[in-house]
Amino acid sequence: MAAYDDLNAKRIFTVAIISVVVTAVTALAVQVLYFSMKQWHEAETVSQNDYRRQNKILDDQTAQISSFGVDADSGNITIPVSDAMKLMVENKTKTNSSEKKSDNDET
Repeated sequence: MAAYDDLNAKRIFTVAIISVVVTAVTALAVQVLYFSMKQWHEAETVSQNDYRRQNKILDDQTAQISSFGVDADSGNITIPVSDAMKLMVENKTKTNSSEKKSDNDET
């Protein structure tokens, strides 16, 4: 009677080990597939992005620093940055030339 109740332990162990290996390989394959598809999707998204929102913000900022105006809250007058740079250079040039004249006058 005992011969019919014995289980083949080697076969059970072999099937269990093979099942664990197949499960682990499948899980790793799914993970690799997921991350490669995610990377591909991100690359496609970046390549198709035209940065509309960022370009609009840059255009608004460029228009703001390139125009004349008056700040309604503080009453400050704004001028374009390029004009402000020219005025600063002219002011510095006048200051340097007046300093040179005063130095020459003292000697």
